[in-house]
Amino acid sequence: MEPYDDGVIRVEDHGDGIWRIEELFAMPAARGAIWVVDGAERRLVIDAGWGLVSLRDRIPFLFNRPILAVASHTHFDHIGGMHQFADRLVHPLEAGILADPGQKATQILPYLEDYPESLAFEPPGRKFRARDWHIPPAPATGLVEDGHVIDLGGREILCLHTPGRSPGHLSFYEAARRILFPVDIVYEGDILDDIPGADVPSLLASHRRLLNFDVDRVLPGHFAPFDGQRLVELLEAYRSRKLV
Repeated sequence: MEPYDDGVIRVEDHGDGIWRIEELFAMPAARGAIWVVDGAERRLVIDAGWGLVSLRDRIPFLFNRPILAVASHTHFDHIGGMHQFADRLVHPLEAGILADPGQKATQILPYLEDYPESLAFEPPGRKFRARDWHIPPAPATGLVEDGHVIDLGGREILCLHTPGRSPGHLSFYEAARRILFPVDIVYEGDILDDIPGADVPSLLASHRRLLNFDVDRVLPGHFAPFDGQRLVELLEAYRSRKLV
């Protein structure tokens, strides 16, 4: 991998063999981070963004190693590009959506009803209309349940079933480096917990579970990374708001 930015796709080096891919055509709050983790034998890709621009065309170096892609959950900003990968994992509760990603199931509608119709992706000024957007099917080639360990070769990633944002939401933890990928259950911003499939009590339970892990770095699905202390602060702030 290598840093890259053409104004449409950005690839950032986050150290420790970890890279973040962002689709710059989407508004910042709607950019679902694509995290890439390199092991000795293969590469893990966590989520696949909107998929409106071909990653293979823009950043072919992403595909120069064996890849295992995993969908943390099946909202549009995380699975739109999943069809670009041959080996795809997802939690059983959301496998049906990955295979048949309908507009309502993936939150395209009604969430994107008021999204700007014109997005600045290639070609510039191309029109985007939520009602015309249909994510290509990407049936899972494997299923991931809580406690599954993904071995990348000298590097192991633990999969955690963390529902609340969606029924089959997955988070990921690398114990050796104390790195947590909580994806959409905690980040620097308001968590959408009133959409179909979300459940506040489940989310609070998932948050409590995260506190059991030793965490130095948090690499979320939206906005900037933060440290373990900030994780505790964000979880406490959310809990306080919901339990008043």
